[in-house]
Amino acid sequence: MTLRAFLAGLGLSALASVVQAEGWSVSDLGSLDTREDCMRLADATIDSYRATYGGNGFTGRSEWTVGGYDLRGDVVDALIICPIKAGLAAPFLIVFNSDGDNDARGLVAGRLEDIWDRLVAADGSALRETK
Repeated sequence: MTLRAFLAGLGLSALASVVQAEGWSVSDLGSLDTREDCMRLADATIDSYRATYGGNGFTGRSEWTVGGYDLRGDVVDALIICPIKAGLAAPFLIVFNSDGDNDARGLVAGRLEDIWDRLVAADGSALRETK
């Protein structure tokens, strides 16, 4: 599936659930050498979040996405997407909440970004471009 097709589908699903959807946060996570680096760091980010902040949900994976579900109760989910652009992985983070607590969604998004940044800084094999 191409990134354009995925984003189009995401837009359609967002429109279809607009009554339930309260908020989205989208963050650019820079660039990495490979999708493998991105996926490894995405897994580590979600695992580290759960180890630090809890969350009894589950982690879902595809060829180029890692989803952390139920990061704050059953109302906050996150998806780290690892598309390829110009030969590099161009990861971004989407955090979604289905209740009215947008501050909590923002807090979860900020925590995930901080964990990602720490992991990337500690990983010598990943190329990090400025945001």
